[in-house]
Amino acid sequence: MIEFVRSPSKGLWAGLALWCGAGTLALPAACTNCVSFAPGAALGTVASNNLTEASGLAASRRNPGVLWTHNDGSKQSIYALGTNGARLATFDMNKNVDDVEDIAVGPGPGLAASYLYVGDIGGNQGTNTVRSDVKIVRIPEPAVDLTWEANPRSPDFDGVETFTLVYPDGSYDAEGLMVDPISGDLFVVTKQPGAARIYRANLTGATNKATLAMEFIRSQAFSLASAADISADGTQITLRREDFAMLWQRCDNEAVGTALARDGQSIPVIGPPTEPNGEGFGFLADGTGYVTISEGVASVIYFFASLCPAPPRFTLALSNASVFAGGSIQFRSVAVGLPAPTFSWRFNGQSLAGQTGSTLSLSNLAATNAGQYQIVASNSSGVATSMAMLVVRPKPDLRITEVLSAAAASPGVPTGDWWELTSFESQPVSLTGWRFNDADGVLADAYVFGGTLVIGPGESVVFVEGLTAAQFRNWWGASSLSPALQIVTYTGNGLSLGANGDGLRLWNETTTDTNDTVARVSFGAATAGVTFNYDPLTGTFGGLSVLGAHGVFRASIAPDIGSPGNILAPVVPPLLHSSLAGGRIRIGFGAIPGHHYFLESRNDLEAGTWDPTGDTLQATNGQGVFFEKEAAANHRFYRVRGE
Repeated sequence: MIEFVRSPSKGLWAGLALWCGAGTLALPAACTNCVSFAPGAALGTVASNNLTEASGLAASRRNPGVLWTHNDGSKQSIYALGTNGARLATFDMNKNVDDVEDIAVGPGPGLAASYLYVGDIGGNQGTNTVRSDVKIVRIPEPAVDLTWEANPRSPDFDGVETFTLVYPDGSYDAEGLMVDPISGDLFVVTKQPGAARIYRANLTGATNKATLAMEFIRSQAFSLASAADISADGTQITLRREDFAMLWQRCDNEAVGTALARDGQSIPVIGPPTEPNGEGFGFLADGTGYVTISEGVASVIYFFASLCPAPPRFTLALSNASVFAGGSIQFRSVAVGLPAPTFSWRFNGQSLAGQTGSTLSLSNLAATNAGQYQIVASNSSGVATSMAMLVVRPKPDLRITEVLSAAAASPGVPTGDWWELTSFESQPVSLTGWRFNDADGVLADAYVFGGTLVIGPGESVVFVEGLTAAQFRNWWGASSLSPALQIVTYTGNGLSLGANGDGLRLWNETTTDTNDTVARVSFGAATAGVTFNYDPLTGTFGGLSVLGAHGVFRASIAPDIGSPGNILAPVVPPLLHSSLAGGRIRIGFGAIPGHHYFLESRNDLEAGTWDPTGDTLQATNGQGVFFEKEAAANHRFYRVRGE
């Protein structure tokens, strides 16, 4: 699974989450005698007029709070919903299907992390008809953001594969599909009076469009099964029909068929008439219960909370942070357990009075706020802790990264001096009231930024003398500049930059010392039409721009060259690949010169933060590079982050 998250302007965060150990997870916990769920509680109503026959339901493994569902039948759309029923996205499989009846989430081939499995398994000629083979659509699970509720997306899936699975002993109608998170096996559950037939296949080594024979596992005494699922930890297996559901516990080292051979127990569903055709069932990834859905307009999502005592467990751990003095930070965590956990906080081992929530907000930070923060989640079943380090720096890391002190002669084209400021911070910085001047100016006659001016993490802001933002975009070409690029116009006596050499100094809004700058540069005599630039390989300023290097391009209607809004060439998402080499996991990719790459890991794909492994590299050419880790390392998931 490849995940790309674009930063505000400077580059791309590219990640690869790897499922190690030949597609296996850690073994589940031993069998427990407690299986108890609360009656269903409505979480929300589906807010999509196009989703009227919700059939399958699966909880995302990659995106907490996201559910996957689809219409019954031949439609190619897969819906990402919030647990409140809000539509977040409608993805298009772009594959012809006959009768989609269920959806599941689980591991996939090689070292990929999480996949959707869409089951085109129903009778494709009408109600209760049969077929000798079924089709499975496998898709790397994409990233989905809960904030999309305000503006739902409609993308196509990437990496879609299809497989044909053939029954070994006849033709059947099926409506249940489940994937074992431990073995990666896929199970098709037929819908028949009296008993369901369960068939197994494993797609791990199969290629796209392959045809495979299924293996008959067992006949299960469950009539008219219309849904199936296995919990994210592999310990619970469920079959459902409209008005009834049963759960089987699964012990350590136990095959699914072995677990199903024991007696199951009934668990609650809503059923008719409230759920007129209830077929959707999905365990939540955090183990707190399961959700159901029914066909119909404005279907309701119901949640059945687990009532079994469970010690606290963090599904979102604290993350280390580095901020500058005067800034703010919010440490956020999420923990589950039964009874619901209570929280307390410690700073450098000392209790923080009055802090009893799962988040901690700090503002107007000073050096005395730096240190270790720890949250303790407690209930009658146990205690869990999460901790993070906070570093408070005296000034934000802002750098002057480009200056044009002499534009080329371009009759009829409005041009002017300009300079660029780039943030290397991880949080926004307010520039309101900040001041700048050239090498000869002082604080008393500096230009003061008025209004509200904020520079975001990784963002560059361009400051141009005497030109409007529209004139600047016309000069350099609107198609070459990010639409989000902030362009600030300034005017004033003594602010023009000297073509024979000059400098720039930037002060915050409070200093009274001319030498107390946040950023400063000096530069020599200009080459007309060529900017002084920042070299991301050495971290130094002052060299002349070179066309084609580090994002430098030619202006649209003038011969000037520079890279306003970029200190690096735009990042092309790398194609990541993995392999085993001498007992080590090799994670390879094509690197882009100037960019830094970091290897990160975590033990649980569903919870916790991505932690640096300490493996880093800076690309100096466009050749392929790789990280290597021991295959037996404790970490199970890895990703590569580029910036």
